[in-house]
Formats: sequence, C-alpha cells, structure tokens
Amino acid sequence: MTSNKHFFVLQDPPKSESTEEDLNIVTFRNPATGKSCKYLLRNENRDLYELCCFSEPNRSWFINDTVCSNGKIFVPTRVDPLFLVIPYLEKSCTSKAVPLDQFLVDDEFPHTTKLVNVLAAGAQLSMIADEKKAGDIRAYKFNEEKVMDWLKRKCTRLEKALGVERKFARSHNFVKEEKENEVDVKGEMMHYAHGIISDYLSLELSKKLATVIGLPEEKVVNKRKSTVELEANQIKKIKKEESYETTPIKSVDKKVSARSKALAKAASGTKSISSFFKK
Repeated sequence: MTSNKHFFVLQDPPKSESTEEDLNIVTFRNPATGKSCKYLLRNENRDLYELCCFSEPNRSWFINDTVCSNGKIFVPTRVDPLFLVIPYLEKSCTSKAVPLDQFLVDDEFPHTTKLVNVLAAGAQLSMIADEKKAGDIRAYKFNEEKVMDWLKRKCTRLEKALGVERKFARSHNFVKEEKENEVDVKGEMMHYAHGIISDYLSLELSKKLATVIGLPEEKVVNKRKSTVELEANQIKKIKKEESYETTPIKSVDKKVSARSKALAKAASGTKSISSFFKK
C-alpha cells in the first residue's frame, strides 16, 4: 500500500505534446489572510493555479495492482497572479517605483520570486500600477485608482457570468420563483461577485471596492466577521474533541445497599454446593 501519490484533476490540457508535464507545488502568501497557501505552477512556471483539496474519510485509489491510501483529490483552478502581487505593491511601491524582482521578495515565502516568471508570461502590471522605464529597467508604482478600476471590471464581468448561470439553473431545474425575489437580482449578483473577489483581497481593499460598486459597507464587515467566527468555532470544536480524547475517564464507585451488606455478612463462612463434590 502506498500513500506518496497525489491526484490532480486538470481541466486545461498540457501545451506541450510530451507525456510528462512539469507540475510544481509552491507556497505563496494568501493575499486576503496573509497566511500560507498552496498553489500550482505549470508550463515552466508560467501558469498559476490555486489548489482546492477534497479529502473525504476512508477513501483510497486502486492503481493497477496497488492500493494508494491517500484518497485526496486536488482540483487546480486558474487564478489571476495580479491578486497575489497587489499586497506587495501596496507595501513597497506606494511612494516610489520599484523593479519587479525587487519588491516581489518575501523572507517567509521564498517561492514568491517565481511570480516574476508568471507575470512575464502575460499578466499586465500596468493595469494596477504606473510603469516607469529607464533603459532596460522597468519599475512599478502602486496606483490605487487603477486597482479599484481593475477590480470593478472584474466584479462586473463576474456579475454578468453569475446572472447567466442563475438563469440556466432556473430553466434547467424548472424552478419558478416569486416575483419579489426578482426585484433586486442584479444587486444580489453584484454582492455575490464582490464576495468572491474579496476572497483574494484584504479587508481594507474589500471595503473600498464595495464603496466603488455601491454596496453597503455593513454587508462586507458582516461577511468577514462570519468567516472569522466560523474559523473560531471550528478551532473550538477541534479543541473540545481533543480534550474529550485526552481526558481520562474516572471510575465511579458503586454504592452497596444495606440489603447486599446483610446478605454478604450472612454468607460469610459458608461453602458453595460445588465444594461438596470435590475430592
């Protein structure tokens, strides 16, 4: 039985005709939480994917004549690398223009330098930053107005896509909704789109984006609070389960009734019937 294999469901076919493809799992800083997060690099570190892991208990893979005990499934989905770059731009390039390979440096996450290759493959930094050239050197300065405009266009396109999917789901499932549920469909879809985009943004940028697209700030704060509370409840649940497993079970002394004591006293010194049949 083996457990050192991992299974990936890749939607995009490999660009090269070779049977083997380079898949590099790297660790980057999550742009929303700042914590460690796993990503996948393909095609010579030019395509970036985020990893979604599905891990169900008691799952295995059968591979020819062997059994792989690791039943996890990893589903990579494309992610715009500019989301990962925004925190570094905002931190190091607010007051001055800095070359790409100088501000994409993170001591806690050394793989961050690999984003330089991803951005060189086609991502347009000029959409979120001001570009300055000096000979062969290109430097970038954070531009919040460009960032907000870029994020707004992301939300608009996503809102339209969600609206199409919503209509398809209604017609496919033959569900007829009430008229009052159709009054603010566009606002609902925009709020949904903002929530998806905010998964890649800091709380401050998420609030600013909500203002730009006309969403109440209260909904944004409540969304982030509910996420934090959910994580806290999950941690409490795990701690409780661990305490249940580690806490020793105390033995309970059974109380002896007065009748049982009297019977035991009367039976003291007597022999059992089987003792008369022994040699």
